[in-house]
Amino acid sequence: TPEATQAWAPLVDHRSSRDYTARAFRLTASMCRTAVQRVIDPVGPHRLTGKVVEGFKRGSKQLGWPTANLDPAAFESRFDASTEGVYVGWAAIRDPTLPEEAQAVHKAVLSMGWNPTYTDVKQRTVEAYLCHDFCGRDFYGAEMRLMICAFLRSNVKFDSFDELIQAITDDVEFGQRALDGAELALLQRDPFFSSDTSAG
Repeated sequence: TPEATQAWAPLVDHRSSRDYTARAFRLTASMCRTAVQRVIDPVGPHRLTGKVVEGFKRGSKQLGWPTANLDPAAFESRFDASTEGVYVGWAAIRDPTLPEEAQAVHKAVLSMGWNPTYTDVKQRTVEAYLCHDFCGRDFYGAEMRLMICAFLRSNVKFDSFDELIQAITDDVEFGQRALDGAELALLQRDPFFSSDTSAG
């Protein structure tokens, strides 16, 4: 399989009135026929609280990116098809059995929607990759507080798992840089993560 060539281009966020100097990453080789362009479009922020539930377990086993699936009860009544896509935000797992550093507020890159690459998805999902090494620990049933801060890109149907894995890799890299921006970084200290009550 030929290696993907990388083309970097200046990015202007046309989804909002603000311009950004971030760069969009495009995969242009035949290995990835779908060009993926990312933006940093602040939203909300939307604060969600719910249990971590079991998903298809493809994130860690098939894709190499373990994700925490949020209970659909936490978001189904709040979002519609127009909100589907890949986002960034901040997340914390409230599980006293985890080490203290694992319970901190971590950067999160998440997918919301039907995941069009797979055909067996029967329900919309919110799957968050938390940018922390949990050493393989599962925390099903624990409370996750998730703040969605910015839109990155629309959901895309990829022709192969290699394309999907590459796209996720680039989502995480781009998303972590986005969260380093002053406006989004400030939200890591939002009272939502320290209060005893959840926010809607």
